[in-house]
Amino acid sequence: MRESPDRPVAVRATAFRGTSRWRRRPLRFVGYDALLPDGSVWFDVDLAAAMPAHPADTSTRETNVHDRCPEVGAGPWVDGFGRAVDGPDDGGPSLSARRRARPRPAGPSRRRPSAKVGRRWRTGFGVAALGLGALLVIGPLRDTPLGFLGAVSALAGVAALAGLVSRARRWW
Repeated sequence: MRESPDRPVAVRATAFRGTSRWRRRPLRFVGYDALLPDGSVWFDVDLAAAMPAHPADTSTRETNVHDRCPEVGAGPWVDGFGRAVDGPDDGGPSLSARRRARPRPAGPSRRRPSAKVGRRWRTGFGVAALGLGALLVIGPLRDTPLGFLGAVSALAGVAALAGLVSRARRWW
C-alpha cells in the first residue's frame, strides 16, 4: 500500500493536565498528533480525520493509542493497524497552545457510570410517574382522556419500580 504525501502514517495521543473552563476542576486533556511520511508532525489533529479507516480498524487504533498513552506526556506512535512504530520524540506545543484538545476523564479509560446513578433516576421517574398517574386516575379528570394517560403513567411508574426490585434480587 502506497502512502500519499499528505496522509499521515501514524498517530499518537499526548495527555496533559488542565482545568475545566466552567467548574475549574482538574481534568486530563488528550490531543492527537499525526506523523507524515516525510517525518514532519501535525499537532492537534482529529484522530478519525487524520487516518480514515473502516470502523473495525478505527476501534483498534483508538484503543491502542489510548491504552499506550501515559497519564501525562506523549505516547508512542501507532500506525493504521494499531502497531507501535518509531517516530520523532518531540512533545509538541505547550499546554496553552493545546487548550482546544478534547477533555478525557482523569481515571481509567472506558469507565462505566455508577449503577447507583441509574437507580436514582429510575426510582425518581417511577415515583413521579406513579404519583402523577394516581392523581390523574383518582382526581376530577378521571373521565377525560387525561384519565387514560394517568393510567398509562401509573403503569409506567410501576414497571420502572418493579425493574428495580428484580435487579435487587438478581444477586442470589
